[in-house]
Amino acid sequence: MKTLKVAIEGCCHGDLHNIYKGIPASTELLLICGDFQALRNKSDFQALNVPEKYRRLGDFQSYYTGEKKAPVLTIFIGGNHESSSYLQELKYGGWVAPNIYYLGEFGSIFYKGLSICGWSGIYNPHTYMNRPFDVERLPFDSRSIRSVYHQKLKNFLKMYLKRDADVVLSHDWPVGVEQYGNKAKLSKQKPFFTQDINKGQLGSPLNKVLLHHLKPRYWFSGHLHVKFEASVNHNKPQHKTKVQKNANEISLDMDSSDESSDGDTQNPKKPKPNGHVEHDTQFLALDKYGPRRSYLEVKEIPITESKAHPSMNSKELYYDKQAIAINRAIEKYAQDYKAEFESFEPRVVLRDQAQFRKFEPLVTKELEELNQMDDQKFIIPGNFKVVAPADYDGDLKYFQNNQTEEYCEKFGIPAPTF
Repeated sequence: MKTLKVAIEGCCHGDLHNIYKGIPASTELLLICGDFQALRNKSDFQALNVPEKYRRLGDFQSYYTGEKKAPVLTIFIGGNHESSSYLQELKYGGWVAPNIYYLGEFGSIFYKGLSICGWSGIYNPHTYMNRPFDVERLPFDSRSIRSVYHQKLKNFLKMYLKRDADVVLSHDWPVGVEQYGNKAKLSKQKPFFTQDINKGQLGSPLNKVLLHHLKPRYWFSGHLHVKFEASVNHNKPQHKTKVQKNANEISLDMDSSDESSDGDTQNPKKPKPNGHVEHDTQFLALDKYGPRRSYLEVKEIPITESKAHPSMNSKELYYDKQAIAINRAIEKYAQDYKAEFESFEPRVVLRDQAQFRKFEPLVTKELEELNQMDDQKFIIPGNFKVVAPADYDGDLKYFQNNQTEEYCEKFGIPAPTF
């Protein structure tokens, strides 16, 4: 069986040099589970939600300018400590530097036959329940610099419509995943997790829904700065958890692992008639980079050769047609039927996703059109450009990104507005 040697890293926090040094030379792919911190210049500090004492450019700038090149193809999602304005410029994903690819707010790609899907940010009950459709705009204030990385209902919908992902990346954990691993060991390592575990509030209830709906072979996360493994058996009854009402956003001290509070449609998995799923989801969360920290793990991930994909024998990244179809369907609908789309009740949708089913035929229709295009059209172009000067230190502003413009034009997706 064909396998892909993949390194998984928890939270990056700008420490790219050391992370790359720790990866075996034979590694084919690096996945980073958030807090990447793609800071291009000092102006980007204005979009980074960290205490001032922790503000540093980190290693990324040297990869952005071309002084260094990532030695292994790197794919990442955003967390809650990011250069948020830069990631907004790449809403649908793109190269943040040569050989370093951001999946976007929601995204899915193929590499050598492996389907990798993910979404950025973290769950916050107040933002999700009350401000699900807002687009944060510059300049960020003390609220919007946080809410900009809070997950919104639209991207939850997009993730829910995705099918047949091999790997899912999220920054925060799915609520209840600790029940499938060594919970006692986790509580011993992080005693302050115990209260949230008992309340069913350790992690994201959105990710819990997605974990048991998507049932990927692998799910990787960061955020909580601890290594934790679990094997999620989808054939056992789920543990019931309450919808989070007043849980505070998790904000981790950048200098320690202590916690503080800051306020298909395409080849669908078909379970057997009795609901049986033939595989468990292997969940892995990892720490941030640091001495004596479990921040990196290398896995040999089998490629499902029965799902032949053009990327199987290629070194190129490929767009996932289904993800494009989802972006087309949802962004067009949200634009054309704005009032109807915004009538969704986030709390109701969190408990019951029945309202999402109306979008499935729209995605199917878009996918049928995309399937008429030549496979070569879905190779992700190496079209990275330095659009924000590395020496810029003025007021934070958006820079039009050629990658976003080309993606929207090529696939007929509404361009983002800021």
